[in-house]
Amino acid sequence: MKTDMIKRIVIVLLVLLLPALLFAAVWQSYRYDSLEASVTELEGRQKELFEENKKIVMGIEFLKSPFRINKIAEEKLKLEKIKPEKVIRIELLPQGGRQDG
Repeated sequence: MKTDMIKRIVIVLLVLLLPALLFAAVWQSYRYDSLEASVTELEGRQKELFEENKKIVMGIEFLKSPFRINKIAEEKLKLEKIKPEKVIRIELLPQGGRQDG
């Protein structure tokens, strides 16, 4: 009688456990697919941001190029390069220093 009762309990537990395990497997599969889609989306966004960053860096390099700056100085600001002989150099003594003349 006792073994009959134990067998029934085991059968009931198995009957209840099987759908629960199936549900858990399906749930895990759903979560995996969902996370995989999120990762794929984030990888795509990362590539977009990387390309955008490369364009910005290239733009910065172009903007700070000496050729471009010289062109703006000459054409828009009407600046001219000064001849070296026209440069006046002023040397400052360290603070507290004296120079006898």
